[in-house]
Amino acid sequence: MNKFGLLDEEDDAQPTQQTAQASLTDRLAAFPAVTPRPRVDLAAVDAAGAAHGFVSREASPYQPLQQGRRRRAIPSEPTRHLAIRLTASAYDRFVAYADLHKLTYHDALTRLMDESGVNPR
Repeated sequence: MNKFGLLDEEDDAQPTQQTAQASLTDRLAAFPAVTPRPRVDLAAVDAAGAAHGFVSREASPYQPLQQGRRRRAIPSEPTRHLAIRLTASAYDRFVAYADLHKLTYHDALTRLMDESGVNPR
């Protein structure tokens, strides 16, 4: 029998089922008993890694970078898409107006229409 528990070609004797089972049991019993590994001290591991420049990939406590996102406004009425071409000067004037009053383009256009008296709400 070879080291893997298989029969060699020169082995003439065929083992019986009972002897094969007994030898398997003996071979399995020869393995040492499994003992649980000791717990790893994670703080010591992190300290040793930090000394060599490693950074932990585990999640750190959450610290928001900013106040938070603004919630998207739900429109009170259906919306439509408007795409218009403007000259560069007209576009710059419109953007400057919106920036001056801190308005979105939608709100700036609505305010301009309200001021001109076109279809007031």
